[in-house]
Amino acid sequence: MIKEVLIILKDKLNDSENGLMDDDGEIAVVDDIAKHDEETELLDNKVVITLLNVQEESTLKNASWYTRTTISENPPLYDMKKQNPPAYLNLYVMISANRTAYDKALSNISKTIEIFQTNNVLEYVDADETKNFKFRIELHSIPFDQLSYVWGLLGGKVMPSVLYKISVIKIEAVEKTPIKLIDEVSIQSIKVN
Repeated sequence: MIKEVLIILKDKLNDSENGLMDDDGEIAVVDDIAKHDEETELLDNKVVITLLNVQEESTLKNASWYTRTTISENPPLYDMKKQNPPAYLNLYVMISANRTAYDKALSNISKTIEIFQTNNVLEYVDADETKNFKFRIELHSIPFDQLSYVWGLLGGKVMPSVLYKISVIKIEAVEKTPIKLIDEVSIQSIKVN
């Protein structure tokens, strides 16, 4: 799901009508901005979308491990399955304008902010409708010292960039384990004094 979300961002930035325009065609790419100098030829004059961090959304962590499905109404019969609750994630993404002309880099960052301010809720659409979900993208500001630290970790020179927090990505295991319902309790072995 993470890759699909980043591709949706890339496609939104490369939109032919309201996206980033360039003579070279599509300029937004999903890639690692921290590549070494000899590996960056494919990133020259591109707007690079890089995943910086993945964080679990703790407020949605207390979901039930069990799902109950009604088999029949009369008499009431249920089927229980145990399933790990889904992981709800926040993604922290950096969008960097790796352009040779500084004015083009600034224009690309400005246009990126404009695009995601007007389209701050995006949707992933799958052939299987149960896998569709919406996510929210919001500007994430960090202090200068943290920004310097991020660029230091990436090992690159500072370039015009913007950070976004993408909330909430749902990743769910498909496997469900059938369990039996407790239909009787035996308390013969318990002694009460």
